[in-house]
Amino acid sequence: MEEVDSIILHFLRQLNIDINEGIKNISELPVELIVESAIKCIAAINPGIKVPAKLPSGVSQRIEVAAQVASICKGISNKITEDLNAIWIPPCCEPSLQSNLGDFFYDPAYLKDSKICFDEISEKIMKINEIRTLPVSKVTDDLNTFEDNNTITKHESDKTLKELKEMSILLRQKLDTLESERNVMDVEFSQAKKNCERSDADLRNMQNILTSVGITDFEPDGIDNILEKVHKNIQKLHRKSEDITSENLALKVEINKVKTKNSLSESAQTKCRNTLMNLKEVAKGMKEECEQKEELKNQLKLKYEKLKGGNKRHIYTKRILEIIGNVDKQNAEIKKILEDTRQLQKEINTLEGQLDRCFSIADETLFKDAKRDDQAKKAYKLLALLHSECNTIVSLVNETGILSRDIIDLEDNIKAEKCKRTEDILKKIQIDLARLQKETS
Repeated sequence: MEEVDSIILHFLRQLNIDINEGIKNISELPVELIVESAIKCIAAINPGIKVPAKLPSGVSQRIEVAAQVASICKGISNKITEDLNAIWIPPCCEPSLQSNLGDFFYDPAYLKDSKICFDEISEKIMKINEIRTLPVSKVTDDLNTFEDNNTITKHESDKTLKELKEMSILLRQKLDTLESERNVMDVEFSQAKKNCERSDADLRNMQNILTSVGITDFEPDGIDNILEKVHKNIQKLHRKSEDITSENLALKVEINKVKTKNSLSESAQTKCRNTLMNLKEVAKGMKEECEQKEELKNQLKLKYEKLKGGNKRHIYTKRILEIIGNVDKQNAEIKKILEDTRQLQKEINTLEGQLDRCFSIADETLFKDAKRDDQAKKAYKLLALLHSECNTIVSLVNETGILSRDIIDLEDNIKAEKCKRTEDILKKIQIDLARLQKETS
């Protein structure tokens, strides 16, 4: 299969299809290259068929092109299969289309040819005239001999037909083998061509190298001189390599000496490392002792400060901070209450405005109708009474709200006074002030 793939790839490259040299199997080819090669093969078989050279970008267009290519390939394959399935007959065994018209053989191919030689026609006419002048006995003898020859040739032709058929089969097989060998030889020829190109490139590289060195004579007489120069250069390089190897050996000996010295110094370094580790451990112990002593010093300082100043000031500051915190909490609560009252006042004002608007609208509508209807007059009077009573109700509600607020404030104050125990607190404050005065004095 690899040989068949190589033959197919070789033919595709001959059709100017860009296939990489690294590809050796048809399965390695991408889909786009396969479609392109199929289209080019179709164009080579039948140039009249028009198919796009490459696959388009759209999916639907790609499907259409692929279906078109597949149908064309199917049609071509059907024709090829018909030709292959047909019985092969050699050209010598095919029935001729010549028809005898007396002494003249009708050949359609002869009439198709436009260039008819007039000399041949004149010669044939001369022969016919000669035959007419001959006696009848001679003509009959010639006819008998011709008939005998025809019977002999018929038997010979029957024998030769079988032989020709057998020979045609053998020749067909030989032709197939020769074609396969030719394909293989073509592939080998292409490979040899590539090798020649590579060798030419190598020669060019060598020539470039020689020109860079300073050698420009590439004649056959000069090549021997070049080779001698190259051999001399190679000998020089060998000498230099020997010198370098001797120098390397000397350097290796020196390196070994240095390594031995380093090994001795490493033993001293290990001793120094051990001493350093011991010193580090001692330093760590000293550091821990210093930290413990500093902690003890801080504790003693705190105890001294406590004994010196006492805990009373600390307690007083705590109390003062608690009082300040309570005051802040109360202020926050008061602010919340004020915000709530403001919002309620806004709502009340909006409701009052809505009531006034409703009364004014009703007053206007009823006042217009009161001039005409008595019932509208009564309704207008009732509306006026209702408006006045509503105003009184609103005023009473406001007064009751104020009174209830005052009552709540008084109750809160009473509760606060009861909870505070201001007398006891004042007594405690006086005692604390007296103690502070004594301590400061």
